[in-house]
Amino acid sequence: MKNFVRQFSVKQVVLSDVFLSTPLALALILAAEPIAQLAGGPGATFYLVVGIVMLLWCVDMAAMAMNARWLEKYFNLMMVVDVSWALLSFALMLWFADSLQALGWVLFAANILVPLDMAWMKRVAGSKPLEPAFS
Repeated sequence: MKNFVRQFSVKQVVLSDVFLSTPLALALILAAEPIAQLAGGPGATFYLVVGIVMLLWCVDMAAMAMNARWLEKYFNLMMVVDVSWALLSFALMLWFADSLQALGWVLFAANILVPLDMAWMKRVAGSKPLEPAFS
C-alpha cells in the first residue's frame, strides 16, 4: 500500500484531502438543521460550526498545496492538525454517544477515519522509500 501512495506527490495527496473533506463541510453548513435532527447529538449550531471550521481548513490546505514553500514549511503541522481533529472527533463522539443516532455515528466516524487516513497518506507520500542494502 505504501508503494501505491508513494506514486502520488504530496501536493496530490493534500488536494485529495481537500476534495474529500469539502463536500462534507458544505453539507454540514448547508444542511445543519436537518442533519442535527437525523444525526442527534449536539445540535444544529455544532454541526454548522464544525462545517465552517472544516471548510476553512480545506481552503487553508488548498492554499498550502498551491504554494510549495508553504507546503514544505507547514507539512508537519498539517499532519498534526489531522490527527488532532480525529482525536477531538473521537472524544466528542464518546461525549455525545447517548444521544447520537445512526447518521451521527457515521459523521463522527468519517471525521475520525478520514483525517487519520489522510495524515498517514501525507506521511507516506512525504517520506522517501528505503533503499535496499545491496543493489
